[in-house]
This record gives sequence, structure tokens and C-alpha cells, in this order.
Amino acid sequence: MRKPSNYTATGALFLVLLGGTACERTSPSNNDPNNQPQNRAEADLAELREWVKDKTEKTDSTLLEKGPKVREEFKQRSSQLDTRLDSLSEKSKEEYKELRRKYENWEARNQQRGEVPLHQETLRRIETELFGTPNALEVQIPADQMRDVYTQFLQNVRQRRTTWTASDWDYVDAIYRRLNEKKDLVEAQIPTNDKLKIKALQAEYLTLEAGKDAKDLYREMKQ
Repeated sequence: MRKPSNYTATGALFLVLLGGTACERTSPSNNDPNNQPQNRAEADLAELREWVKDKTEKTDSTLLEKGPKVREEFKQRSSQLDTRLDSLSEKSKEEYKELRRKYENWEARNQQRGEVPLHQETLRRIETELFGTPNALEVQIPADQMRDVYTQFLQNVRQRRTTWTASDWDYVDAIYRRLNEKKDLVEAQIPTNDKLKIKALQAEYLTLEAGKDAKDLYREMKQ
């Protein structure tokens, strides 16, 4: 029997090496950019950015009740990102710190509002300022009138917000949540154009309310 020639052995070795190189090149773990540590960390940061935005700008009237679940979800998301912190750029690390601060401030405000008892006399006063009557939200609001009610609410918020104390804002927020609850009851019957307008008014309210929180924080820092 003939022994394999040196050329045959060399050729076989070449094919083995070539096959190994090809597998290495096509291996998903080496070739997929999404599997790179830095890209995974940046993707986690992008998801956290959208999550924080959704929670802090949301008009969900049941967020106080969902607090424990929301806190646990934030803990999971931030813990995952903490394990990949070294893979973030310096700019992304600063953004991560800002997102944490934004969420924690938002959570603290919600907890404080949930703990502060509302006095009915003050509640009626603020509700009268906003709607012209102290029992505007005691009745069901028809779907075709919901846009007008939100419009009236925002008009009065714009006019009176500079005169309200931090305590007054707690009452305004409580009334705002009740208004959202009324809207939720007839959501399916509200015309599409009215829904879009209401969303714009809700966004404006949240912007005004956030501005109030920023001023409160600034005053606290000066004291």
C-alpha cells in the first residue's frame, strides 16, 4: 500500500485550516456587531432612555398603584446596565446618570403625592378655579365634550400656575388624574381628532408641571 505523499498530507492540512478559518469568520459571536460588549451596553441604554421617557411623561392615572411594579422593572433594567457600565462611552455614562436622576425624582414626587392627604375644602377651591364649579368631575363627561373640558383645564392652568404653591400643585395633579380617569371611561367613543388634541394638551400640562418641579428643586438647593 502506498503511503500518502507529502503533497496529499499538506493539502489535507490546508483544507482543515481553511475550514476552521471560515467557521471563525462566520461565527455569529465574532461577526454580529450586536454581540459586541459596547453595542450591547449602548442598546440597553437606548431601551432605558425610552422606558424612562414613557414612564415620566405618561398620563396613566393608575401609576401610583403600579408603583412597586415600576420600581422593580427600573431596578432590573439599571442592574443589567450596571454590569456593562465599563463598555459605555463617557458621554453615555453621563446620560445614564441623568436618566437615573430623572426617574428617581419622578418616583419621589409620585410617592410624596400619594402620601399627602388632600383636604376637601382646598380640593373644591382648586377644582372651582379650574372648571368653574367644585363638582365638575363628579358627573360622567360625554365623549364629545372631553376635548373642551381638557381645553378649559389647560387654559386655567396656564393662567394660574404662577400663583400656585407646591401644595396647590398636589391638588392640581390629583384633579388631573381624576380627569384622565373620566377620559378613560369613554376613550373608545372620543373622535380621533379630539384624541390627538387631548394628547397635546396632556403633554403641555406635563411640561408645565415639570417646570414647577424644576423651580422647587432650585429653591431647595438655595436653602
